[in-house]
Amino acid sequence: MAAIGARARALIKRTALAAGRVAPEPVVGAAHKLSGWLEIGRWLRDECAGRPRRMATREKLFDLIGAEVAQARTLYLEFGVFQGDSMRYWSRLLKHPAARLHGFDSFEGLPERWSPDHARGHFSTGGALPEIGDPRAEFFKGWFEQTLPDYAAPAHDALVVNLDADLYGSTRFVLGRIAPLIRVGAWLYFDEFSDPHHEFRAFREFVAESGMKFAAVAESRNFWNVAFRRVA
Repeated sequence: MAAIGARARALIKRTALAAGRVAPEPVVGAAHKLSGWLEIGRWLRDECAGRPRRMATREKLFDLIGAEVAQARTLYLEFGVFQGDSMRYWSRLLKHPAARLHGFDSFEGLPERWSPDHARGHFSTGGALPEIGDPRAEFFKGWFEQTLPDYAAPAHDALVVNLDADLYGSTRFVLGRIAPLIRVGAWLYFDEFSDPHHEFRAFREFVAESGMKFAAVAESRNFWNVAFRRVA
């Protein structure tokens, strides 16, 4: 906006205000989302190395990461397990007998409203844990604030973190707590990255505060799912 003259800025502002008075809510919401996507695109350009590879599905994205870590003593952390679909997939991808899959979830659903379609309690399983069928898998049931402070990560040679908590506060808390584990080479996967107010916001703040550098390696569903790797 600095390159736009004061008169032009005033005209844009008046036009936007006038349009806002008559525009239906869906139009205003779409404009708000567009602004957020512009912000995400600019941040990716300025703060992340590489140009992410586009994958057809998140499972293809998982396969891409899995090709790097399948034979290693990998620690797979998942935040937001729900019915266990992602963990089952990763259980098949990870081949090393000493790999560990640790899932964190209250299994009571979202602790607060995320969107008009996702109110508090959405994604609840009624407290029931999913069946994974892998002795390497373990669940830590409860809110992240209850389970993470006492969590001791087992020895590992590779780290994959699946951040599927949806909400800004939950994601920000997790990133802050596991920061010491995120060494160079670690993978971070976000399941709803292109929501500018939640997972993206949490990661942007974490990167700024930690000073860590990441490469955006792959994405699917128009940056809804994004995989990053720490590079420095």
